[in-house]
Amino acid sequence: MNTAEKPVSAVCFKTSRFGDISVAGEKIISFVQGVPGFEKLRRFILIDHDADGVFRWLQAVDDPAVAFLMTDPNQFKPEYAVPLRKADADGLGVKDPGSLITLVMVCVSQDTKELSLNLKGPVVFNADNMKAIQCVLDKEDYPSHFSIKM
Repeated sequence: MNTAEKPVSAVCFKTSRFGDISVAGEKIISFVQGVPGFEKLRRFILIDHDADGVFRWLQAVDDPAVAFLMTDPNQFKPEYAVPLRKADADGLGVKDPGSLITLVMVCVSQDTKELSLNLKGPVVFNADNMKAIQCVLDKEDYPSHFSIKM
């Protein structure tokens, strides 16, 4: 092993949705401020929902029952863009804006099984350092329930 390389330790945990999971520590996403409503949960991983990659799960490492269905908003609203505040960019440690990945939460209606996206509360990830933040946008044209068709 190259002396500059550090061994990657695995983190193992149980989930109610996916069973036992083992993931390299470097794959854990650290939320700078926690997710609103789940502020105590700061460590998450992304799990592909299926092979097409349209949907992913944001699974909490420290609570087996907490997982959010996520997607890339640009697949459904191509002009979607997050105006990242300087304080948020600083918290994410942004050096290269190209390293930022934006996902939004997907809501599934219990009654109709219709899908909607929360465009008002995107999650922005810095792929360079695995930090994330959920922003709350003021833009009126980004609703918290944007219906999508599959």
